[in-house]
Amino acid sequence: MFKFVAFDQAGYVREDAHGFDSHVFFGDRKAEGPGPQIYINAVDPGVKLAAHFHRIDQFQVFFGTEGAVFQRKPIPSVFVHYTDAYSSYGPFSAAQDAPLLYATIRAKSSNYGGVMPGARTERPHVGRRQLSKSVDGWQPSGLPGTGAYDTVEIFPCDQDGLAATLVRLGAGATYATPSTSATAGRAWCVLAGDILTSDQSKGPRSIGWQEHSDDDDVATLTAGADGASLLALDFPWPATDAVTVDPT
Repeated sequence: MFKFVAFDQAGYVREDAHGFDSHVFFGDRKAEGPGPQIYINAVDPGVKLAAHFHRIDQFQVFFGTEGAVFQRKPIPSVFVHYTDAYSSYGPFSAAQDAPLLYATIRAKSSNYGGVMPGARTERPHVGRRQLSKSVDGWQPSGLPGTGAYDTVEIFPCDQDGLAATLVRLGAGATYATPSTSATAGRAWCVLAGDILTSDQSKGPRSIGWQEHSDDDDVATLTAGADGASLLALDFPWPATDAVTVDPT
């Protein structure tokens, strides 16, 4: 499967208990098991989400506003975060006068969140990695010329395939995506411009999913008339929740 879903095509769920609206692109928020599971939350102004962990590997893409905070630091306009299964992260909060949008992206589905420190005993081990980085150069003014493209490393590729890359396409440019044989799946998040698909163009905050495949088949992305910038987010293979770790 290689499919993009536009923001206005996503499903909608209100989560009053947690103080946010959720726009569901792939999967079911309440599901456990196979994925992908991808949604964008719009956190109500002033709401703070506590430090917690999940049982699966997870990417997040934050779209920061002035006053929004992640672990006591301001959230920039585009901010990528990754955490291994059982690695705690947060807290983070929306500004007092503006919602905070962030995408949660998982190759597997899980509805479990262990709030710390109370859930400490529910972790069979502590996840090894927690990575985060601001993304620069994604704006339309920084895109390559017509027909050209370039890539910018965000998280360098780890031994298990974990990686994050900014892909910048000039107007009408095409990009052959790498094989997904060494990743549990690859998510795409459109930051600027648009990508042309079979049914319509997909603009900012559209999200795509490219599933793991043992074949070396590649898919092609084509930018619209204004070009496009996208994040490519590659999950580790195998998933870290499936890797045996000595809890000591």
